[in-house]
Amino acid sequence: MQRNRSGAFFALLLLVLSSLVATHAVAEESDSEQASEEDQAAESEGSEEGKGSEGEEAESEESPKAPTTQFDEVMKLNAPPPAEGEAKAAANEAEPAAEGGTATVPLAEYSELARRAARIRNTRATFAAAPVVLGAASYEGEVEGGVLALREKLVVTLAGDGLKFVPLVGDDVALVSATADGEPIGVTRRPGYHVWVTDRKGVVTVELSLLVGPRGGRGSIEYAFRSARTPSTRVAIRLPSEGLSPRFDGAVVSEVRAERGGTTARATLAPTTEIRVVGFRDVGGVEAPGAARAVAETVSLLSIDERAVELFTVVRYTILRGTMQSFEVALPDGVEVVSAEGEGAFHSTTERKDDGILLRGETAFPIEGTYELSLRLRLRGGAKDRVMARLPHCLGVEREHGWLAVEVPGKMRIGETSREGLVAVAVPELPTEARASAVSPILDAYRYHAASPALGLSVERLPEQELEEGAIDVVEATSVLAAEGKLVTDLRVVLRNASRPSLALGLPPNTEVRAVRLDGEPARPSRGEDGKLLLPLQRSRGADHEEPITLDIVLESSLPALGLFGAPELALPALDLGAAAWRWRLYLPAHNEYLDLRTDVPAEVYAGAASWHKPPHLKRAVRWNESEEGEERAAPAVAPTWTELIATNTEKSHVRYWVGPGTVVRARVPFVRAYLLLPLKFAFVLGLFAGLGSFLYRRAGRNRATSGKPRTSLVELAVRLPGRIKAFFRRQTFSRPLAARVALLSIGFLAVAGFFVNRFGKLVQALFSG
Repeated sequence: MQRNRSGAFFALLLLVLSSLVATHAVAEESDSEQASEEDQAAESEGSEEGKGSEGEEAESEESPKAPTTQFDEVMKLNAPPPAEGEAKAAANEAEPAAEGGTATVPLAEYSELARRAARIRNTRATFAAAPVVLGAASYEGEVEGGVLALREKLVVTLAGDGLKFVPLVGDDVALVSATADGEPIGVTRRPGYHVWVTDRKGVVTVELSLLVGPRGGRGSIEYAFRSARTPSTRVAIRLPSEGLSPRFDGAVVSEVRAERGGTTARATLAPTTEIRVVGFRDVGGVEAPGAARAVAETVSLLSIDERAVELFTVVRYTILRGTMQSFEVALPDGVEVVSAEGEGAFHSTTERKDDGILLRGETAFPIEGTYELSLRLRLRGGAKDRVMARLPHCLGVEREHGWLAVEVPGKMRIGETSREGLVAVAVPELPTEARASAVSPILDAYRYHAASPALGLSVERLPEQELEEGAIDVVEATSVLAAEGKLVTDLRVVLRNASRPSLALGLPPNTEVRAVRLDGEPARPSRGEDGKLLLPLQRSRGADHEEPITLDIVLESSLPALGLFGAPELALPALDLGAAAWRWRLYLPAHNEYLDLRTDVPAEVYAGAASWHKPPHLKRAVRWNESEEGEERAAPAVAPTWTELIATNTEKSHVRYWVGPGTVVRARVPFVRAYLLLPLKFAFVLGLFAGLGSFLYRRAGRNRATSGKPRTSLVELAVRLPGRIKAFFRRQTFSRPLAARVALLSIGFLAVAGFFVNRFGKLVQALFSG
């Protein structure tokens, strides 16, 4: 019977184990089937996406690209920075794949990684707001004397830092005035457009006053000009004649009605970069043949050199009505006309007047639309201590405005002393042709709207200085000070040398040179006539002598032995070349307490990298921070005990930048022996707890007096305290919770005592440094 029971028990146990194994196998099969289904779905999605992308690429290749307009070229100047995710993806794509590496992973893991990477890309993708967004635009005006006078209102949203370029209207119109939120603004020109360059933020309303000249002959007049592409453009003009049927190209909604002896046309246009109104005859009111209406814009470049002061001026006429064949420009007194050029067989004559010189030029045939006149003027007397430059003035025009740029190609320094009718602007606001025509960086920029503006400058000739034959990139000094006063310094100088034979080294007192190495090879120094040490140099390699060379100098100085306290003064040698950076690491004896280093110039912090303009004779820009910071420095060629001293000593450091030639870098090291502070620290702690005990004693005395018990004196309390402590311990039976509380209380007491000791030590150091 017992055997049957044991056999039944083992059979039941075997049945349970087999069921568990079968369940686990079924679960694994279902998981594998689900994973395979997900992988097949991911593959099908990837194939569909691939097909879709291939189809889109094919469609994009088949469809022709839209032509880029001048408006688009201006808006490209406001291209926002790429999104973070896009920038990282582009950087990853730009990096070449590592060759020779292959990783094989299961398809399920690959699909999971792909899905995870897609989620990360979606979360990282951030979209930067467009710096310039053009809103609604409206144009209202009327035809007067054959010229269409318009008032434009444009809403612009500006975002982000830096300069923004806002296209306002085409440069085929005459711009009379421009304001932003009621304040006058300066408008520059980019190819095809009048552009407002600004660093403002927020929503701004720009208002312009324009003059548009007619096109076509009498009986078939039309008006057309380039405009900024906006989502909503409304135009309303009034013509002085009735019975006209004007129409706007690209109008979505238009309306024409007769009003008070004239015709008013209104239209809402689709987004466009050109506004054109056609379909009416001569509107009348035209001046007599030969009369013309024009405005002028001048762009001037004042170039100041040691030999001469010249003014290059381009006058751009916009002829609104009629034709022009004669052009007159008033020049200030004291200038010489070097050249005056223009198209259309232009020839010119000069005539002296009471207030200056009149330049009169004529063309062989009448000019319509636009015309440019180029002048080159030279101020008599050359570049003296003071220069007064007065700009030319166009005669016979309704309005004149212009720009002035100042450059100094020579070795001179200028300063503004006076100006008349000029407003200072940023250099990027100047027209493109003004910045492109300069042969040296533009120092000052102005705009003006008054006639004959003037600029007064002070001129100072700069002394000529010979270029240095070498330059030090970085000086690294590592000094170890012993308690006996021995100071060992390893000085490493990284420099570029073109033709210097040696580097002069001014040693501090009681300092000797132990070893000199040039690019790892031993070198022998010599003495100059002035007593300075001359270290031999070799010419830097490379086409422009740009590869650095390295000098390693080991110095040993003798100082007084360190006492209980003091502030010894340490000094590094003076070099006869300026250095871009000095880095000094000091290793001091560890048994002292030190304050911060006291130096003539406080330690400076590295802010970042910078580069200068690339001169024409160099292949790349020169950087001032090109030191081998990432390279491992070789161990100094001194005694092998240096490593042990550096590991056990206290380290202090000092960093400076742009140290001039002959400058001695000094540092004072205030110190005090560490054990001298221990009595003060313990006295402070004992005083602290004595005060705490006195407070508790007085409080207990007040409690005893309140209860009618006599007050115990401190002497009696001190005499009875040991016996009371022994009696207390005899009476008590310490439990584990009580022992734990006592241990925690003791640890807390010790922590508080250590904290106060540390704080008191820092307080003593601060008082000592003062």
